[in-house]
Amino acid sequence: MLDLLFESSLTIGMIGTVIAVATFFAWMQTGLKQLLFACILVAVVTPILVAVGMMFDSEREILRRFVYETAEELESNQYQKVVSKIHPQASVEMQNIRDHLSEVRFLRVRVKSIQSAELTHHRTGVNARIAMYVYLEVEDNFQRAGTPAWAQLILEQVDGKWLMVDLANREAEEDLLNENPLSPFNILSP
Repeated sequence: MLDLLFESSLTIGMIGTVIAVATFFAWMQTGLKQLLFACILVAVVTPILVAVGMMFDSEREILRRFVYETAEELESNQYQKVVSKIHPQASVEMQNIRDHLSEVRFLRVRVKSIQSAELTHHRTGVNARIAMYVYLEVEDNFQRAGTPAWAQLILEQVDGKWLMVDLANREAEEDLLNENPLSPFNILSP
């Protein structure tokens, strides 16, 4: 329920407006004081809920912002900022990306859509799994490539900061063409 409040302030505002207008018209038709009271109550509570929802960022909104900021940093080739977001005990895949990141020049990095952002709370901390569709266009000394892909990013919260732990990816056309040797993901791999 709090996710709805913090992530969908516009939806709450629209629902509150519809309820306020409906109870106002019902009061106009019936003259019941209870409907007038309900209309006034909804008209007062709705803006308060919308304001509260807009003042706070939910974890999912923070994760979305993290993904889009990281994509902007990659596109502007700010390698140190991206490397600082990789967990020190990251997976082998993430370590390879960290080690070879500066060998590649990113021309375009777009997050087309975030399919899901799942949070897992456990005794030792919080993890997140973000599934998204991305478009990467990169070049190195020998080749230039661009491809749409599906990516799943695993993050771990360390001292209030999100760090990348693992990355799984699959090219959008991989099922039809098997593995594309010119894939930006293959250029990043050693």
